[in-house]
Amino acid sequence: MNESQGYKYFVLRAQKIALSHGYEVINWEETFNNFGSQLSPKTVVHNWLGGGVAQKVVAAGLRCIVSNQDKWYLDHLDVPWQKFYMNEPLTNISTPEQQKLVIGGEVCMWGESIDASDIEQTIWPRAAAAAGNTGKN
Repeated sequence: MNESQGYKYFVLRAQKIALSHGYEVINWEETFNNFGSQLSPKTVVHNWLGGGVAQKVVAAGLRCIVSNQDKWYLDHLDVPWQKFYMNEPLTNISTPEQQKLVIGGEVCMWGESIDASDIEQTIWPRAAAAAGNTGKN
């Protein structure tokens, strides 16, 4: 078994165990990108790397959480709040059935770029802009 096969085996086995105990399964998008057709249909895919993935996930019938890092990562200080607000999780997802599979969005942050001196002004303005986005549609 090579590294790629081992990774796939681990993910699929962990899914099976979690589901057998009644847990929800959320995987980062790498699992979908690498072997999406083999994931459980109950899988929620966390789209974090970039655009275009959420449309593929819901087209495959899986649920999705959108938090694309080019728009909704709080530690990307070069992204102004306006881009957070204008980020549309349903971009290119036009059917109501597929739109229902996008269960929400998430703002994220890697902690190594902030500290106690700037955490408040890093998190809240951008997070508020993303939260304000929910009423647009």
